Amino acid sequence: RTLGAAGLTADTRIAPGEPEDVLQSVVAAEGFGLLVMGAYGHSRIRSLIIGSTTTAMVQAVRIPVLMYR
Repeated sequence: RTLGAAGLTADTRIAPGEPEDVLQSVVAAEGFGLLVMGAYGHSRIRSLIIGSTTTAMVQAVRIPVLMYR
């Protein structure tokens, strides 16, 4: 409702694959100018071993990324 009141629209999609690959494709195909995403902090050790989707997204897309934590 808040977005609609501001004249904006939002879509919801579920797509298979790794988030950084799928979102990079969608961003490029649809010409987005900004990616807004939530970020959840993990321990440094976990991030080192497993990696971080947020870090991968920032590296993968070529547009500004606004992270909400």
